[in-house]
Amino acid sequence: MQIKASIAAVALALLAGSGTWALNAQPSVPGVRDAGRVSAGLYTADAAHSQVGWSLSHFGFNDYFGIFGDVAGELSLDPANPAAARVDVTIPVASVTVPSAGLREHLLRPGADGAAPDFFGPEPQPARFVSTSVVPGPDHTALIHGHLTLNGRTKPVAIAASFAGAGTNPMTRKDTVGFHGRAAIDRSDFGITTALPLVSDRVLLDISVAFEKDSGAVPPPAARLDTDDPCRAAELRPAIGRPATPAYRAEIAAARPGQAIRWLHPTSMVTTDYRPDRLNIVTEPRTDRILALRCG
Repeated sequence: MQIKASIAAVALALLAGSGTWALNAQPSVPGVRDAGRVSAGLYTADAAHSQVGWSLSHFGFNDYFGIFGDVAGELSLDPANPAAARVDVTIPVASVTVPSAGLREHLLRPGADGAAPDFFGPEPQPARFVSTSVVPGPDHTALIHGHLTLNGRTKPVAIAASFAGAGTNPMTRKDTVGFHGRAAIDRSDFGITTALPLVSDRVLLDISVAFEKDSGAVPPPAARLDTDDPCRAAELRPAIGRPATPAYRAEIAAARPGQAIRWLHPTSMVTTDYRPDRLNIVTEPRTDRILALRCG
């Protein structure tokens, strides 16, 4: 009996020890929603862990879903000046993942008898989103305005983004930041009109991206093509941070005779009357301080 008791005691000690070891060995989650962990610099998309999900209504019965993976691109980020952030990402449409092989074939098949493809065709060009302005919001959120090129057409799109976490990737040992985003587009804007309105025009985008910092890389200058700034927003960048008093608004209008100018708050989502030559000036609702400038 004494031998059995001793064996039992040893077994309990070993189990207790192994349990303690297991608890102590549990790694902590490396990514934390702490903006203090973010350092300024140029980041590259972690393509293996970034994706853009999409969903739309099928005949009004239910929604179906898909994912674009292998997202590539760059993020220029300075936590001290989030409004100056720039993002440029490419999404390979040809790598679309859906629950059904038949649906994937339908999305990518060529047109029948020489007609246009139903959706993207067999060799679609990658989609690309390039930001034009970032309007910071409360609690580590931001509204990212930019241009989305899809199916050969370019349209303005706004992404409601939120900071998910930052830290060191335990596999690559690189500083990493992650974000979630939501956006909505009308596929007809991009020439994808198959089965309208039975299959909905509105497509919801659910974005989850991670960016790894390029060690030693220097963010490129904010050079822009003239075609990206038809409203000459860059000329008024010194105005960012100034209160948009009536006198200052009149001063801007007088300096731009004939220029279409619209004053907006960050929550404005006006896209139905997009004009690339019009200057949009985004102001803070409470103080009317100028937050961002963009064409649209």
